[in-house]
Amino acid sequence: MGLLDVLRRATAGQDPVPAAGRQAGVREWKGAFFDYAAAHPGTSVSVGGVSRITGDVPDHEEMCLLVDLAVARYPELAEAPPGGSGGGAGTPFAAADHVFRTPVAAGTWLDGLRAALGELAAAPLPERLWGVWILHGYAPDEFAVVLRGHHAHFDGMLLSELFRGTLSEPAASSKAGAPPPGRTARRGTAAELATAVREGIGALSGLGRAARLVPDGFPLTGKLHYAWGSVELARFRKIAAAHGATPNDLYLSSLAGALKSWAGQRGRPLGRQPMRMMVPVTLRRRDTAGKRGNSVLGAAVRLPVGLDDPVERLEYVKARTHKVRSSLFNPHAGALGRMVPDRFGRWLLELDLHPRSTTVLASHVPGPEKRLRLGDRVITDVVPLNLLPAGHALAACFSTYAATAQICFVADRTVGGCDDLVQLWMHELDEMTARAGL
Repeated sequence: MGLLDVLRRATAGQDPVPAAGRQAGVREWKGAFFDYAAAHPGTSVSVGGVSRITGDVPDHEEMCLLVDLAVARYPELAEAPPGGSGGGAGTPFAAADHVFRTPVAAGTWLDGLRAALGELAAAPLPERLWGVWILHGYAPDEFAVVLRGHHAHFDGMLLSELFRGTLSEPAASSKAGAPPPGRTARRGTAAELATAVREGIGALSGLGRAARLVPDGFPLTGKLHYAWGSVELARFRKIAAAHGATPNDLYLSSLAGALKSWAGQRGRPLGRQPMRMMVPVTLRRRDTAGKRGNSVLGAAVRLPVGLDDPVERLEYVKARTHKVRSSLFNPHAGALGRMVPDRFGRWLLELDLHPRSTTVLASHVPGPEKRLRLGDRVITDVVPLNLLPAGHALAACFSTYAATAQICFVADRTVGGCDDLVQLWMHELDEMTARAGL
C-alpha cells in the first residue's frame, strides 16, 4: 500500500477541523515576537526546517493529507487568529491553504536549493502563521519539504516534535531538554519572584557592549543566505567526551573560534569587547509537549576574545554553560518572562538580541535519532532554518539527525563568506581532535 492510500485511510471519516472552538485567545496572538516583528518590518521572524528527500515529488493531495494528519495530532495548528479575515470563527481549517509548491531551476543542485530557501524566508505566512512548501526541480530524484512558522508560535523543539510526530516516529524523546520529575512549581511565590529578579539582573547584562561581526552602519539588506555542513555524530560526541565536555559545549567553543578567525580573515577583527553568544534554552515540560508557543529562555554565554587556545576556550565555555544548566533545574526558570507585563516583552527580547550587546544567536535543536521516511521515500537530511535577528550579520544553529550532526548558518547576503564559516568550524573540530590525540 502506498503512502497516499495510507494517508487516505488515516484521515478517512475525519470531520473538518473548525476554527470555532479552536480559536485562540487574543493574548496568544500578541506578545514579544509579534511586537518585535512590527518594530523590525525588514526582518523575517519565521523559523523552520528543510527536509531533503529522495524519490518522486509528492502531489498536492498527498501533502494536503499529510497536513491533515498533522492537524489531527496537533489540533492547535488549526487555530485561527481572532477576527482574522477569511479564516475567522466558523471557517473550517483547509490544508490546501497551507501547502505550496515552488519550482527551482533544474540542475542548480544545492546552490539552487539554498537560493530558493533565501527567497522563501521573505514569503508571507498563511493566516494561521505556518505552512509547508515543496521545493522541487533543483536535482533529479530529490526534493525538499520546508516547514515554516512564526517564531511567536513555534520554537525549534516544537518544530522538531511536529516533524517527528507527523512522520509517525514515537513521541519525542525526553532526553532533549525534558525536565526532571517533580519540577513543576507553584506560581506567584516568593521563590518565583526571587528567580525573576535574578533573571532581570542577568537580562541587564544585555546593556553592555559585545564584539560585533560587522561595524555599525553596515548595509544589511534582510535578504538571507544559508550554508550548512555535516559531521558524523559519533565522531563529534567522541571529541566532546575526550575533553570532558558536552556536545553543546564543543559546538559553542568551535563556533567562537570560527567566528574569530572569520572576522580576522575579512579584515574586521573582533576588537577587545567580549564575545556574547545568546543561546536559546528550551523550557518545555512534558505537559506542554506539542503545544504552540515559544517556550525558550535566552542564556548568554560570554567569552573573552583573547582566548586563542581552543582547549582553553572550551574549558571557559564549560564553566559558563554549567552555570546555565544549573539555573534551569530551578522549577521557576523563565519567571521573568511570565511576570512582566506584555508591553515589556519586546524590551527584554531587544536586550537579548540587540547587535550591540549580542555577537551571535547560537541555537541547538536535537532532531530525530533515527532516519525517517515519507512513504517509500528516504529523508536524507534535515536542516534547521534559524532566526536572523534584526541588525545581525549572521546566526548559527547546531542540530542532529540520525547519525549526523549539522552546523548551519544563516547570514545577510551582503555579508558573504557564510560557506567559509562552515569550513572554519570544521577546522576547529579537527584541531580539537588532534589535541585529544584521537
